[in-house]
Amino acid sequence: MQLTMIFSNATELADYLATKGIPFRQAHEIVGKLVLKGLKTGTNLSDISLADYQKINPQIDATVYECLKPRVAVERRRSKGGTSFTQVRHQIKEAKKTLEE
Repeated sequence: MQLTMIFSNATELADYLATKGIPFRQAHEIVGKLVLKGLKTGTNLSDISLADYQKINPQIDATVYECLKPRVAVERRRSKGGTSFTQVRHQIKEAKKTLEE
């Protein structure tokens, strides 16, 4: 359970790297290495220093920490059935309608 919590934001980091111009395939590989390192050292992705992130790519800035916040990651998924608060409220409303029928 703890490992899921620590690295549940790995996709967010890969998406962030992609916005910095790193091809997603390469971003995925970078994140995989960071997760492996984190598993070995007990380091959370949000605990990596900005200097260490910038060794990976100097375009990474302090905004990386915002994208790693669980609330931000959840809220970004706004498509139908996604995890955003709006979508979850909608799905609950629809489920209640179905149960009433």
